[in-house]
Amino acid sequence: MNKKTSFAVAALITAASVGDGIFALPYLFDRVGWLLCLFYMVLLGGLVVLAHSVYLETLEREREKKRLLGLARTYLGKGGFWTGFTAIIAGLLLALLAYLILGAQFIRLALPGVSSEVAFAAFWALISIPVFLDNRYARELELVGIGVTALAVVAVFAAAIPRMLSGGAFFAGAPIANGAYLFLPFGAVLFSLAGWTGIETVYEARRAAAVAEAERKGTPAPSPDAPRARVPWITLAQGTLFAALLYVLFAAGILGSVSHITPDTASGLASWPLWERTLGALIGLIAVGTAYIPMSREIRNSLERDLGWNKAFSRAVILFVPPALIGFGLNSFIVVIGLVGGVFLSIQYLLIISVGRRALTVGRVKGFLLDLAALVFVVAAVYEVVGFVVH
Repeated sequence: MNKKTSFAVAALITAASVGDGIFALPYLFDRVGWLLCLFYMVLLGGLVVLAHSVYLETLEREREKKRLLGLARTYLGKGGFWTGFTAIIAGLLLALLAYLILGAQFIRLALPGVSSEVAFAAFWALISIPVFLDNRYARELELVGIGVTALAVVAVFAAAIPRMLSGGAFFAGAPIANGAYLFLPFGAVLFSLAGWTGIETVYEARRAAAVAEAERKGTPAPSPDAPRARVPWITLAQGTLFAALLYVLFAAGILGSVSHITPDTASGLASWPLWERTLGALIGLIAVGTAYIPMSREIRNSLERDLGWNKAFSRAVILFVPPALIGFGLNSFIVVIGLVGGVFLSIQYLLIISVGRRALTVGRVKGFLLDLAALVFVVAAVYEVVGFVVH
């Protein structure tokens, strides 16, 4: 695999990972402690990369149009299928709900005179557009989005450097670790680093590139069963690592420039100068769009390819279910991402590991690591469910 292809693969993983979870991290760094948050990033980042590697190997082996939901039905039976349906569809729809909750705030941050109702309607209309985009254009938009987001995060960090230097602290007063909130970061950090939908984008892009190369050379298109160069795990790790780096820079930049840290970050930016406030709103809108594209495509793939639903109905589910949930009162950003990350994403990664264990032949060491990862996700899901019910 050449450097250009490796960079494109890493960029697609980053684009699928970076989303609105970025806005929960400054609050976690401030409340939980920077060292504990970094520990969770390293731990969960490693588990995510391992699962991504297994999932891409599984897709390459299957050479079919099935995605995670279809694979769960093939390898795990009806129980696995309906578990997958709940975890994937419900989890991704809840993730879209988190974007809607913040989206209206970002518009109002840039345009304070706009009412909540108008901001919500405008953002909902804007974010609905990618549902109808062709996959080729969606991939291009993802890459543009992550590039703009990276530049914006660097700008926020750079603007906070003078205050960091004067205060002598990179994370501006955040504690090292707070044992009272030992398990709080799990759901939000996993929500931030998860990007398995980007693996499907990588798989589709590699197939499309092989066909395009054959057309350029005037040779027959390669068979779906033809072997392709294996994607090294380090390339997948680079995509996740770059996402984590953006998160750390953003958390440090916010902590170094905002006096009051809120759970969603956005509501604490009103005191910024106009240009910084507008930049913060831009980061939010781009982050939403960048993450929304692969998530909406995954829902479409699951409903249309695996369940056989028609296009109009599947798109209606994507468009109307998230705002309906807000109407039913599920409107807390930190609660939603905790549920999505701690419960639904944990189950999704459990499915990836379970399917991979059945579809692939793995060695003893890799098998042990996969079992260890599965155990971590099970414990985390149980903890989040118990915590949600208790509170």
